[in-house]
Amino acid sequence: MLVDLIIDGNFILSKLVFTLHKNNLLFGALHNSLDNTIKNYRKWYPFANIYLVSDSKEKSWRKQLTSAYKATRKKDSDIDWSFVYQTYGEFKESIQPTCKVLEAPHIEGDDWISFLVEKANVEGRSTIIVSNDYDIKQIVNFGLEPLYINIMTNEMFNKEKLFLPINYQTFLNKVSKLPNDDIFNLNDNTEFLALLDRFLTKYEIVEINPVESLIIKIISGDTSDNIESVWSQTKNGKKRGIGSKGAKGIYDTYITEFGEINLSDPDLHENIADLICEKKKLSKTKIEDIVYNIRGNFKLIDLRLHNLPTDIIDKMCEVYEKNG
Repeated sequence: MLVDLIIDGNFILSKLVFTLHKNNLLFGALHNSLDNTIKNYRKWYPFANIYLVSDSKEKSWRKQLTSAYKATRKKDSDIDWSFVYQTYGEFKESIQPTCKVLEAPHIEGDDWISFLVEKANVEGRSTIIVSNDYDIKQIVNFGLEPLYINIMTNEMFNKEKLFLPINYQTFLNKVSKLPNDDIFNLNDNTEFLALLDRFLTKYEIVEINPVESLIIKIISGDTSDNIESVWSQTKNGKKRGIGSKGAKGIYDTYITEFGEINLSDPDLHENIADLICEKKKLSKTKIEDIVYNIRGNFKLIDLRLHNLPTDIIDKMCEVYEKNG
């Protein structure tokens, strides 16, 4: 089984910076800690490709859609971020012989992950994504033709989690039945199954429905990125939208009334808006405004490659061909 490893550089940098800073080790240990982290990941499996992706230093292209995007994020003022970014830059240069580093103006790490996952899957490779960004849950999935699986793992607060697509056993059953004695088959399915078994034994398992994950986030928004819910009202001076629990209820109602969600359904946005009006006892005249907000959130949140602007995809292709 051919597998690519995709490492979210923002995740490992942030995790190490705060841990080292807390223990007064930041200035002496950051570079080595980054290096050791990558080395430990490489020991997992003989990966076909290893990528480290990072957010651009320039503002994300999503800022062109709304200036509010990530506008509320603040950095810890106690940390010397100039030192952190200088050290991180030196680290990225030092690992390039063994790890492909991908970064480009106005492009976020999430965009790179989506790009690399789709490329790998089309070419019949699976991916293991190291990230704590829950936007990635929407691309935790598997396919049988071609055969691939995308999983995400992270370690936070001494908890190791493994995010697997719902019904992943279907994928494992097919892999377990594949022959391993073909001399032209360079991928070792047994070794891959052993890797997953180690993960399953050691990590906390979270099963993901990628479509459900995406739709819930579209409806509820993302407070960490300053993306609002598709509907909100102000009461007692406080603006309240639809939370993840309410969004899950709307998703479940959609499944009951319309069946499994097809993201290409031209009526999807209007159907969701109609259900929101029913749940919140709103006039149907609100449907148009809610549909507008749904479309806006799809542009900000949906990581499927065809949802990204053409110039962003072209730039990623250009940088990949040069460095990938």
